[in-house]
Formats: sequence, C-alpha cells, structure tokens
Amino acid sequence: MRLLLMAVLLLGVSWGQKKGGDPQKALKKEWKKKAQSYVKNPLALKAREESFQRQIQERDKQLEELQRRNRELSEEVTRLQDQLRARQYSLDSLQSEILRLRTAYEAEKKQARLDVMPGLVFKVQIGAFRLFDMRRYAQDNPFFEAEAMGDINRYTIGRFRDLALAEAFQKDLKRLGIRDAWIVPFKDGVRITMREAKEILKKGS
Repeated sequence: MRLLLMAVLLLGVSWGQKKGGDPQKALKKEWKKKAQSYVKNPLALKAREESFQRQIQERDKQLEELQRRNRELSEEVTRLQDQLRARQYSLDSLQSEILRLRTAYEAEKKQARLDVMPGLVFKVQIGAFRLFDMRRYAQDNPFFEAEAMGDINRYTIGRFRDLALAEAFQKDLKRLGIRDAWIVPFKDGVRITMREAKEILKKGS
C-alpha cells in the first residue's frame, strides 16, 4: 500500500512538470528570442538604452528639483518661525507695557480721587503764567494748587464751599496787590463756568 502511494505521488509530480514546464527555462527562452532580435537589429537596443537613460536623467532632474524645493520650504518655515517668535516677544512686551500703564493709571486715578473734593468747590486763581512755574511749591499744600494747561501754568489758592466766602477772600487778595485774582468754580474736580456753578447753588438752595 505504501509503495502504491509513493508511485502515485511520483507520477503526479512528473505529470505536473511536463504540464507546467520549468519557469526559468521559459524565461531564458523568452530572453533568448529578445537577444536574437537585438542581434539582428542593434540600433533598436541602442534606442531602447538611450530611452532608459533619458528617463533616468529626467527622474534625476525631478528629484533635484524636489530637493531644491524642499530646501526652500525648510528655509521659509524657519523664517516664519523666527517672525512668529519675534511677534510673540513683541506681544509679550506690549502686554507688559499695558499692564504697567494700567497699574500706573489706576494709582494716579486713586490719588486723584483722594485729592479731589467732591461737589461744588470755589477756588481763587491768582495767576496764569507762560514762563513761570511754581508747581513744586504746591506738592505738599492742598490749598495751593498748580494746573498745567499746555504751556500755561495756572495757580489757585483756597477751597471754599461758600461763594460769598470765596469772594471775600478774592477781595482781600486784590487789596494785597494780586489784581488778577478771580474765582474759579469746580464740580467734582472738573472746572466749570460761574453760570453753571450759580445754577447748582440755586438747585441746592
């Protein structure tokens, strides 16, 4: 029985070899035919080789162009990254400056609220000078105040709630020789006209 199976297998292998043939043998036969055709027509082989060479050169050019473009894109990416870092640094600097200015503004606003008397106040202005600056003398004296308006420096003395008392002080200053003394009304720290001040007094009374 075992001998019979072996015989069947051998016959099958032999039949398959005869039916399919040797693939290497068929390939050799095919190229032998091509070689014979090129022997008969060597110019065809030359043209085929030149065509392959042109294709290789074209691929080399394409590869070189792609490599050049890749370098350009890499340089562009680096440049854009540098610009982004520079703009981020500028943005951080601006944000720091905004924070500093906001803090300084809040401090000045708080100080201004402390210095301003709310409501209606009358002050006596003793002069407005273009080339004379006495603001340093007003730093520690709340009743002697200096205000810069462009290149004009204005100076006031006193803070009065009562207009009659401010007028009496104005007359005393004029008797002392300050002939330009005149009354300036303020509402919540903002200069207003005398007409507006009298209207406020009428409403208050």
